[in-house]
Amino acid sequence: MHTKSHRGDAQWTAPVAIRIGKRPPEYICGPAEAIDLLEHRWPLNYGPHLDAAKRRCVEAMNHMAHIEVAREAFICAAAEAHVLK
Repeated sequence: MHTKSHRGDAQWTAPVAIRIGKRPPEYICGPAEAIDLLEHRWPLNYGPHLDAAKRRCVEAMNHMAHIEVAREAFICAAAEAHVLK
């Protein structure tokens, strides 16, 4: 289930399931949702995959990178943070 609605924003071909702490799983559907999560609720403050995911998501939102490249970068950041479901 989505925790936020980002209607009109570009969406990935498939959502990415994550789980932060004891919260229920979340399904991140696009770069706008991902960047909000990465900047405000991410369990790590640093990491090479975190930085890359932020960069790729912003690029995708600005049509400077393919949206699926941003999805793959987000998946790597989620694995780095041990939140990938």
